[in-house]
Amino acid sequence: MDFNLLRYLAIGDSLTDGIGVPFLDPGFVEYYRGLSQRILKKPILYQKYARSGATTGDVFMMLHSPFVMESVNCANIITITAGGDDLINAAKGLIINGKEANISHVIKQTQNNYSKIVERIHHLDKQDKYILRLTNLYTPFPDIPIADEAIKAFNSMINSFGRETNVKVADIYSAFKGNEEALLSKGGVHPNSEGYYQMALALSRLGYSPFKG
Repeated sequence: MDFNLLRYLAIGDSLTDGIGVPFLDPGFVEYYRGLSQRILKKPILYQKYARSGATTGDVFMMLHSPFVMESVNCANIITITAGGDDLINAAKGLIINGKEANISHVIKQTQNNYSKIVERIHHLDKQDKYILRLTNLYTPFPDIPIADEAIKAFNSMINSFGRETNVKVADIYSAFKGNEEALLSKGGVHPNSEGYYQMALALSRLGYSPFKG
């Protein structure tokens, strides 16, 4: 393999899609690619497979698409964003149906999906060297205590995957905590341009070993 050229694959939900900034403006994927190119001093080709509203289950199913499978096979750097919509769907069930969302059940289900996602990537990726980067979640509704508690519970779960081979988890929660007004778009749910840049910085700070020490 020619390590003068690296391949970056981004998979996920609306965060990977870059929702919250104007069309064609960079999201965290584009910012992270740019930061990575400068740090590694190598050109990086990137592909993005994302769908707004995608749950962890949806992301796992994406990994069964022949196009995505082939991209995983060739990827040196992979990022995944997922989980926010799992929690949002649980919250909608509470609001619309008056049905109390069992957060612990949703997080357990999400953990199971993430386990399958990571396992499948490890199985598919044929590169000698590759890194997988996950992100925890920021709180889009900091003034709602139950929302913040649910996010913290999710983040505790997702952080556990940082012990997996080649996997690290970016701490987006801390980057956004207390800075929501400056980092979220007018809708208040998705990041604005600065928010996406902060996501990219958090990912970049995880390092690039084995590509760079």
